[in-house]
Amino acid sequence: MEIDSIETIRALDPKGLLRTFTSKNTRPSARQHVAARPTSVVHSVLPRNTYGSSLVRFGDTKVLGAVTLSVGVPGPATPDEGDVVVAVTVGPICGRGYNLSGRIIEGEGGAHADVGEGGKVAASRADPSSVESHLQRVLRTSGLIDLKSLGLVSAKAAWRLNVNCVVLNDGGNLFDAGLVGCISALTDTRLPRTRVDDAANTDEGMIRVVSGDDPNVCGSGGGKLKLNMKHLPIPLTIGIFEDALLVDPDDEEERVLDGTLTLIVNSFGGIVSMDKRGKTNMSAEKLAACVHMARGRAKELEGVIKMS
Repeated sequence: MEIDSIETIRALDPKGLLRTFTSKNTRPSARQHVAARPTSVVHSVLPRNTYGSSLVRFGDTKVLGAVTLSVGVPGPATPDEGDVVVAVTVGPICGRGYNLSGRIIEGEGGAHADVGEGGKVAASRADPSSVESHLQRVLRTSGLIDLKSLGLVSAKAAWRLNVNCVVLNDGGNLFDAGLVGCISALTDTRLPRTRVDDAANTDEGMIRVVSGDDPNVCGSGGGKLKLNMKHLPIPLTIGIFEDALLVDPDDEEERVLDGTLTLIVNSFGGIVSMDKRGKTNMSAEKLAACVHMARGRAKELEGVIKMS
């Protein structure tokens, strides 16, 4: 009977249900406000089909990160640099509220927020296209990837890293899980050995990938992807609900939040980016507390993400 009552309240007054818990410094998941969900990272889950991969879990949120490679022509402004492209794939069975195209359905805690109490606009769940563009921006600007290490032939050929983020289950806080999935897949990535082939018109133009055990070919490359691990961008999303700050919000909490603050810090504790959503005000004291929590989360996840 008690379970039925809780489910009824959750359906009819989800804000009221969350308020009942937050007023007692807890949450429906039994976590404290500052507690993140259990996080795990497994590397090299797709060794045959990718050059680097990982499986990341934030509570019920599961994301598969995978890196594939293609050869492209570098831009004239950066003739010796490669590129990185991020793609987020979301299916209709990975969570409630997604249609067959992987888009948020309106009215299901989706892209358009409802007006809540006091005229405040509740923060919407992040749309996959927004998550995708945010992930790509972070990977390109954080200083993690040495783009010059992706160059093959100056002004003619360079590697393009295709970082695929496949959402297996969306249990909330998709961006954080997606970024950790992308980063851990990149730490697992090894570039293949290549050679310049001027005579043959191969599928990849001048570049031919050669077998690592071919004794007749003197190829180059084949090393681990060069990353600046001192600039490892580690995220922390904090949900804002009335006066409470809820670390790593799950999908139930996301549907009723007033706003979110996503902080990305590097291994030195420096702030890489800050993204605030929702029409809520935040005092300087609360902002400082969020930065402190983000730095603590970075130290926690740094060892989990890095390869042993």
